[in-house]
Amino acid sequence: MQHLKRMSMIPTLFSQAITPMTIVQGHQQTKDWRKAQDWYIDGKRNECELFQRKQLETMLGVECAKTNLRFNTETYGLHTMTRPLDLENGFEWTEDFDGLSIIGDKKLYFNLKFICDAGGAQTRSLREVYHFTKCQLEYLYTQETTDPKNVYFINILDGNTAMKHLSKFQFLINKDKYHSSRNNIFVGDMYTFNTWYASLLQ
Repeated sequence: MQHLKRMSMIPTLFSQAITPMTIVQGHQQTKDWRKAQDWYIDGKRNECELFQRKQLETMLGVECAKTNLRFNTETYGLHTMTRPLDLENGFEWTEDFDGLSIIGDKKLYFNLKFICDAGGAQTRSLREVYHFTKCQLEYLYTQETTDPKNVYFINILDGNTAMKHLSKFQFLINKDKYHSSRNNIFVGDMYTFNTWYASLLQ
């Protein structure tokens, strides 16, 4: 019950949001915590992503629509690609973005992960997110002349295992090469994103 005491009520940022949300910090989201949630079934039915998407839509007050948008790892172009593995260069495409929300003149692309168990599969998932984040940075870096200032890439990494490796993403984002791009990238848990998003609106 300790994690219940640490929950913080975060007021919603839009009046059209349904209700205020209780957001648990990522480092408190253990494997046992997740199993105890009424929305969790067995981890094989996409319920973690559905839970995160519902949180986002409540927070933003708009739809977080599914996409087939993904990067080419050679050109860093962002394209709609439904079945990349049908192509000969299928391994040169990243995963797709889990969601897209348009708020005013801002486009927010979402990558949703919930990693709260340790093991080889979880490490591989985080490494894929790292390379995906690098493609996001490279896209912003190579597209500077087209003024992508209203494009934001949001990587929600919930779960205590994801939080243990957050410093590796900070290392990537803070490279000198990306000094003009890093403000358009977010990597962190839903709890921290709520604060980051509030600052974006100011």
